[in-house]
Amino acid sequence: MVMTETKPDDVRVVAIDSRSERRHVIRRLLEHCFEPGEIAEADGRQSAIELVDRCHPKVVVLEVAMPLEEGLDTITALRLISPPPRIVVCSFRRDAVTIQAALDRGADAYVTKPVGLAELRAAVTVPLASLA
Repeated sequence: MVMTETKPDDVRVVAIDSRSERRHVIRRLLEHCFEPGEIAEADGRQSAIELVDRCHPKVVVLEVAMPLEEGLDTITALRLISPPPRIVVCSFRRDAVTIQAALDRGADAYVTKPVGLAELRAAVTVPLASLA
């Protein structure tokens, strides 16, 4: 698991991707929406579940291709955590079957990579007003 030097209560968003360079790109985009200390990272299903359960972030940004079934199972598992975070899938997978599977498992939004700042910000922050 990868985690920034923050207290669990400070984490508002968790970025989940099995590849560190991709987490870095998502983190850089998220830093335009959140303070860096509010962002934590996880590199797989188990570490993501533990981190979200401990920190209770408002939002999770997840790459489902870690492999795919593990990513989809991560959505299902995160939905069981109380309170459940908003789950935004940000993935290179563009096929309708994967998108629908992610939404069926409980993802709140699905954006495809490469993602722009405005698109990611809309998927992540617009609903936060109702979560505050």
